[in-house]
Amino acid sequence: MNLTATLGAAALALTAVPALADGTFMQVEQANTTSGAVLAVNRDRLTYGGVVSHWDGGSSVVASALYGFDTPFGASFKVGPALGGVFKDGEEDDYELGLRASLDRWTATSWGSFYYLAEVNSIDNSWFLLASTGWGDSGFSTELSTGGSDSYSDTTLAVNKRYAGPVSLRAGYRFESEEFFIGFSINTF
Repeated sequence: MNLTATLGAAALALTAVPALADGTFMQVEQANTTSGAVLAVNRDRLTYGGVVSHWDGGSSVVASALYGFDTPFGASFKVGPALGGVFKDGEEDDYELGLRASLDRWTATSWGSFYYLAEVNSIDNSWFLLASTGWGDSGFSTELSTGGSDSYSDTTLAVNKRYAGPVSLRAGYRFESEEFFIGFSINTF
């Protein structure tokens, strides 16, 4: 997927920028029938990025720019416009302007860390939930996520291993697609 390679190159270039409390997250995954890439760049209260997904029967591309607000319980609530397209085999391409909102929080724990993310997007009526646990100084983390839209849904269990710097290798299983995947992520947060 050329767009995945382009997003990956852009994320690698952005990670060289000093982020201080801000950060960049990029993730690429490949399985037998599905692939995807995520890019999120956070600078002060603005988060922008995109998601590219490909599955047997279609693909989607969504970009967004979100503005963040603090919440009384320590999470960050972000909301803003999104622009995307859904391309299903044998059907006319569908482009939409929509609204995306997310809620996320990272917390240090006695065993390492815990992170959660919940988001909704009016484009293709998509939603996504993720919970991730970091295991101390081991560099390992585990995550469970589920998501869906009018075009696609799946639940994923993944294991990540962080190496020197911001790079992690990842592997996991998608339950509805019934397939294993491999990938990597870059996280400067």
